[in-house]
Amino acid sequence: MGCTLCAQPQTAQTRIKPMGDRLVLRTVFLLGQQALHGNGQLVFTPVIEGQEGQTAVFRSVMFNSRRQHIYYLRNGNPNYPDAIEVERTGQPGQQLSYEAAVPYEDWMDGATLHFVTDSCGCGNVAARYPGQPIALDFHPERNIRLAFLPPVVTDDPVLSLSGKAYLDYPVNRTELHPDYRNNPTELRKIRATIDTVRQSDKVQITGIDIHGYASPEGSWANNERLSKGRAQTLKEYVRQLYDFDDNLFTVNYTPEDWAGLEEQLMASDFDHRDEILLIVRNASLAPDARNDQIKAKFPASYKYMLDHWYPALRHSDYAVHYKVRSLTDQEAAALLHTQPQLLSLNKLFRIANLYEVGSEPYNEVFDIAVRMYPTDPVANLNAANVALKQHRLEAAAQYLQKATPGLPQTVHAQGVLALLQGRYAEARTLLQQAHSAGIAEAATNLEILQKLEQ
Repeated sequence: MGCTLCAQPQTAQTRIKPMGDRLVLRTVFLLGQQALHGNGQLVFTPVIEGQEGQTAVFRSVMFNSRRQHIYYLRNGNPNYPDAIEVERTGQPGQQLSYEAAVPYEDWMDGATLHFVTDSCGCGNVAARYPGQPIALDFHPERNIRLAFLPPVVTDDPVLSLSGKAYLDYPVNRTELHPDYRNNPTELRKIRATIDTVRQSDKVQITGIDIHGYASPEGSWANNERLSKGRAQTLKEYVRQLYDFDDNLFTVNYTPEDWAGLEEQLMASDFDHRDEILLIVRNASLAPDARNDQIKAKFPASYKYMLDHWYPALRHSDYAVHYKVRSLTDQEAAALLHTQPQLLSLNKLFRIANLYEVGSEPYNEVFDIAVRMYPTDPVANLNAANVALKQHRLEAAAQYLQKATPGLPQTVHAQGVLALLQGRYAEARTLLQQAHSAGIAEAATNLEILQKLEQ
């Protein structure tokens, strides 16, 4: 017999994929090239071969010449008792729609499909040809490619750690008593912030800011005295505690924290909230007149605010500014898991560039970067790519909301997210946009999308 009988069969519309606990194969055999004469017989058997020698066999298809067809109807074929038997009519357009299934097993993902040809129908190994292997990939989305945005490295900036302290002072006085009421806890917060930086030999404190606030009750003049004096007292406490140079400090004050009161009102469903807000925002009224008007018009509301909100408006905000000394990127990488707060975003970018894009260490750097700098668009975009790779789709969507909109890498990541969520039409549009904008990875992902849509 000629080579036509040895070759892989002509098929079209071949689909093979898991469906529940079965692996279903669908195809169409095109018989136009298979000429059978006399006692001619040809059997095709789809066979899956695993990477470790496993096999699974689908139902065979037997094509017979007229003479063999008649013989088969009388006697069958013991070598292929369950085969689908078809008489080859000789018509050029003859075809056969085929569907068969075998139990699905995990090893089949990554295996190969062969259409084994038996040119005599005799089951003889010598007369069988394995055909061209077809690689099986039931999860093409696992091969998704991601487009990370290379971070731009610049000079290291001055960094800051900041917080609020709600210190208690004797009524109408400015002296600070470290053991008074809740002051031990609040002062520990300030010391912990300073110590985080000061105890490292890799950083230099460049400045400490202290800003004192008083609440709106009482006269503006007295509140100005209190906020200014209390901020100065706190500065002296910190300076003497650490023997810092006086020039390191910047001290400011706000006599009455009306902005803080407005935030409290906006976040509440307080009775008469809107009416009180109008008074709070009335810049034509002097601060003392504003406070008196709220007290007179809404006495119950004012008492609640005085008891529950005003104490939180008496606070001291502080910020410790520092600069990391010159470090090699390898030295900085050693701080990644121990003192990441000492690393600027720029330094994290430099560390990321030590590793292969998309590698586990690279991904870990951006996971840390987005936690330390949650609003940075580059950190969020690359963190979204890391999440996509790990199939954490909800996290990826959240990160992408903070990435730079319209950027080709952002559009590409949005397309990958849509693909993984099964929104194929949207994914195609986004990936095509990214591909047109020069994102090479989009071409591979469009091919994967095409496989998933089949």
